[in-house]
Amino acid sequence: MKFTGLMNILVAGSTGQLGYAITKMLAETEHEVTALHRASSDIAPLEELNASGFSKSGKVADPDDPVKKRKTGITLTEGDVLDKNTIEKAVRGMDVVISTVNTNAPVSKDDRFKTTDLQGNINLIDASKKGGVKQFIFTSGSGFGEQDRKIPVMKYKRLVEQALIDSGIPYTIFRPPAFMDIYFAFLGTDLVLEGERVHSLMRPFRFSNRFFDGIRNDIEEKGRFNYIGKGTARTSFIAVSDVARFHVNAAGKEEALNRIIPIGGPEQLSALDVKKIFEDVYGGKLTGKSTPAFVMKVMSHLMKPFNPHAANIMALNYAGATIDNVVDGARETAEQFGVELTQAREFVESKLMIRKAR
Repeated sequence: MKFTGLMNILVAGSTGQLGYAITKMLAETEHEVTALHRASSDIAPLEELNASGFSKSGKVADPDDPVKKRKTGITLTEGDVLDKNTIEKAVRGMDVVISTVNTNAPVSKDDRFKTTDLQGNINLIDASKKGGVKQFIFTSGSGFGEQDRKIPVMKYKRLVEQALIDSGIPYTIFRPPAFMDIYFAFLGTDLVLEGERVHSLMRPFRFSNRFFDGIRNDIEEKGRFNYIGKGTARTSFIAVSDVARFHVNAAGKEEALNRIIPIGGPEQLSALDVKKIFEDVYGGKLTGKSTPAFVMKVMSHLMKPFNPHAANIMALNYAGATIDNVVDGARETAEQFGVELTQAREFVESKLMIRKAR
């Protein structure tokens, strides 16, 4: 598969935290970028990426230059991955399709794992095959081995992976572990929101919102650090911005085709390691508060019948507290894709710097 020159790239899931980060990075390139969104989505952040009167390179548009005369910013197109007709129209003429579609943080009662996460992505794959897409990039997850089948989001990601592989479309599947931007928040801080225009914690997912509101100031105001279980299970935490950069740099990259690629941050850290980082950055000791891991397991089972998305979070919490989720060779993979990985301390310090500058 040969990629030449500028590409037409569609981002599905563009109003989510990762999808928006990818779209924003792509908007700074010379590629033609289209952001797919539902009619009900908040598209204001996407609209802000369009700067009238200037090309993406920051130079005034030139009608005699095939690059500089192009429409500025990105194109927004309305569609729903559950509506095959709108999806087929959206992918028409696209070279690359990137899907970050998931309902980890649902925004409506119609967001379900089996429909949106599974069938929605399969619809997108089918439309991409029909439309002659040259590369389909899918955001999966590094997972927890056999435990994945008990975690809805991971169960369906694996099914989508297989559907994509079986489709015959040249594919790139990224498997990142937990995001610093999300995981660190539930340790007891809203510091992760600093400098963010779009964040998963800003989405109207009542269960997550209510829980987060109760702990969002624990580290800063109470000197309390929340974690689950013994706090010793290790994870290659990765920043959302780094995950986005992997996707952007993989677009049109022949070396990325037909590969499942585990990606992760530069360190393998436990919750207690992260506690030490926060203590060092804030310059004081924190009191650890542990919730037994089995509580997460029990809550997941209890919530499953009436709140599957909350049950999914509890299942992820249990797995993350009891199983190492490390990515070997993360630095080498990042180097291959031209990604400079963010260390956890660097992430926390950068957020604190933004806060202090306000």
